[in-house]
Amino acid sequence: MARRSVAAPGPPRRRGVRVRSPSIRLGQAHQEPPSVSGTVQTSILLVAASSATSGGGEKHVADLLRRLPERRFRVSLACPPGGDLPALAEELGIRVYPVGLSGGLSLSRIRELSRAIEDANPSIVHAHGSRAAFFARLADSRSRRRVVYTVHGIHADVSGNPLRRAAFVSLERLLRRRTALFIAVCRSDVMKGARLGILDADRTVVVYNGVDATQIAQAASPGDENASIGSPEARPFRAELGIDEAAIAVLSIGRAHPQKDHATLLQAWKMVSARLPDARLVIVGSGPLENELRGRIARLDLESSVRLIPPRTDIAAAYAAADIFALSSRWEGLPYVLLEAMAAGLPVVSTDVDGVGECVVDRKTGLLVRPQDAEDLARALIELAKSPSLRSSYGVAGRERVAKTYTLDAMVDGVVEAYERVAESDARRHRGPG
Repeated sequence: MARRSVAAPGPPRRRGVRVRSPSIRLGQAHQEPPSVSGTVQTSILLVAASSATSGGGEKHVADLLRRLPERRFRVSLACPPGGDLPALAEELGIRVYPVGLSGGLSLSRIRELSRAIEDANPSIVHAHGSRAAFFARLADSRSRRRVVYTVHGIHADVSGNPLRRAAFVSLERLLRRRTALFIAVCRSDVMKGARLGILDADRTVVVYNGVDATQIAQAASPGDENASIGSPEARPFRAELGIDEAAIAVLSIGRAHPQKDHATLLQAWKMVSARLPDARLVIVGSGPLENELRGRIARLDLESSVRLIPPRTDIAAAYAAADIFALSSRWEGLPYVLLEAMAAGLPVVSTDVDGVGECVVDRKTGLLVRPQDAEDLARALIELAKSPSLRSSYGVAGRERVAKTYTLDAMVDGVVEAYERVAESDARRHRGPG
């Protein structure tokens, strides 16, 4: 197993999208945010369509629940009842409004969320994801509070049936005018959203997802940020799954869903296992295609080299036990799992879709491959599996890149600056010309 040292990361790769910077910059990390009214703290109602914390958007909301009160914002949460998000909010002393946001257009759900907005009386309603933003902008039509919409990936052009895609795009175009500011988690979403006409580029800021890189690195390699993946902390995880300490272990984390394209990953792994019979693939995830995924593993005769396990709380142990991280998605926003894997010091192999190329630098922090191309994916996995020096180099560079550019503090700073931009815009509007 490769050891890691320090290496300087390369600059973020730009793809021709101009990112507008908020007009107000923060000074100290915990500077008092400006208020919409000028006399009281800014209050934020976070709106999420799911109450779990397994998805990227929900993880983002969970981090804001923890961090925004530290910036002296008054925060409340509207989301479906049950699950991890409301439990976390209650643990933090944050008011929760249980609102069901599943299914299609529902007047009762709109009224329910409208009542929550009226009671919370926020300065800003911050909706996360298209479903939450859809309901929030309709529910807020009477009070006309300022709605900020974080776009956690756009896939209207690649998923679902054509009629539903057309309906989604039409509704988003209509509701665009009710959005004070869009936040995109990657530049590619700005380009895609502008092309589809569902967001305005001049009212969009890019705020990358962020992780606590130090915490992840320490959890993956306790006591030594440059420790070998084969450290004692990794051995129980490997032993549990029957993976020899000397074997190459490839980790992939993602729900069993068409987006993650595990079918292509398994086709690639069939080629990898033919060349490297001792290598093992660990897929962590569950979802609607889980039974199909198990059946595919059996049909490809990969049961001895592939481990499919459900999501678990000790995911840092999985990162510590792996040599390579793989992502085979057909579409993404800016995947948290890639940031976490890089923070843990893992080299990555990923499909080059959407925001992936903004965090993974090809031939620097990992290898980028064409989506839905099993041969390309297999070649990349075999190349890294056979080269300890590349794994070490890419792992070091990835860890340093995340620590520099994709930190949790930077993400929260960006969100706060977006709020301040909305507050400043409101203040100018109230002052009038001159």
